[in-house]
Amino acid sequence: MFNARITVPPQAKAGEIVEIKVLVRHPMDRGGQSDGQGGTVPRKILNRMTATYAGAEIFRIDMNTGVAANPFVSFTTRAIETGDILFEWREDGGATYRRTARLSVA
Repeated sequence: MFNARITVPPQAKAGEIVEIKVLVRHPMDRGGQSDGQGGTVPRKILNRMTATYAGAEIFRIDMNTGVAANPFVSFTTRAIETGDILFEWREDGGATYRRTARLSVA
């Protein structure tokens, strides 16, 4: 199961620098352990997260097995216009998860 908690300011002024916080519930399983049947558990991590706002990518992080379970990310961006920030996570095996958060600009 995938769950993300995204925090954006309730309101921002045009041109203001705002902080975006993202906490993702994910085990970030590095794999390699025995599956109890003679095989090994495959790696299953979130390997990339991107954030897009006002038509442009504003943040990207490539993750690896050194990232702890339930990763937390914080970054800043400039408030340009009221709109959705689209967050996308890519997981090993091809799964993609998407969430949005609304940034209101006055």
